[in-house]
Amino acid sequence: SDVTRHVVRIDVQLKEFGILPDTLRIPAGQDVILVIKNDGLIPHEFMAGREAAGGTFVSDLFAGVEVKMSDKDPEAEAEHAESGEHNEAGGHDEAGGHDEAGEHNEAGGHDEAAGHNDAGGHDEAGGHGDDGHGTMVMANGGQTMYMSFTLPESKRGTWSTGCFLVGHYEAGMHGVLIVRSEERRVGKECRSRGSPDH
Repeated sequence: SDVTRHVVRIDVQLKEFGILPDTLRIPAGQDVILVIKNDGLIPHEFMAGREAAGGTFVSDLFAGVEVKMSDKDPEAEAEHAESGEHNEAGGHDEAGGHDEAGEHNEAGGHDEAAGHNDAGGHDEAGGHGDDGHGTMVMANGGQTMYMSFTLPESKRGTWSTGCFLVGHYEAGMHGVLIVRSEERRVGKECRSRGSPDH
C-alpha cells in the first residue's frame, strides 16, 4: 500500500529564533506531513505565505487547501487504529460476558474521538482570514505538531515561512518555502542514477 499512497514527511525545527531548514522544499500534488518540532523553550508558531505585514502573511499559502493539524503523528494514529480494532475484536471474545466493561471502553473511545475534533485545531486552522491571521500551527516548547495537506500545482513557486509571535519574526524566525512540481524530482532521480560515481 506504500506504493499507492506515498506520504512525504518533512521535518521542520523551530527554535530561538529560527526555522530550520531555512529553505523548505515541498512537492505539489503529493500527500505531505510537516513534522514541526519546537526545540525551543518558549512557544513558537509556523506560518507560510507571501508578504509579511501586520503580524501575518498577506497571502496564505494554505488558503483554499484542506489542512489537518494534530499533536499526534497521523501515520502512527492510522496504524494504531488498525491494530486497535484488531485487539478490540480479539479482546471481546476473551472477555465473554464482560459487556459492562466493553461498553466502558466504547464510551472512552467516544470521548477521545470528540476530543480529536476539538484538538484538530480546525477552528484555528480554518481561520482563513476570519481574524486576519492565516493558517498557523502553534507549538509549545518541546512540543511536536503535525500538519497534513496536499498542495495543488497552482501553489508552485517561492513562499516565505515565519513565526509572528511578538518580536520573533524580527529576531530571525523566518525562511523560504519552495513548492515544486513532480517532474523536477523525477528528472533529478534519473540524473543521479546515471551519474558515474564509481
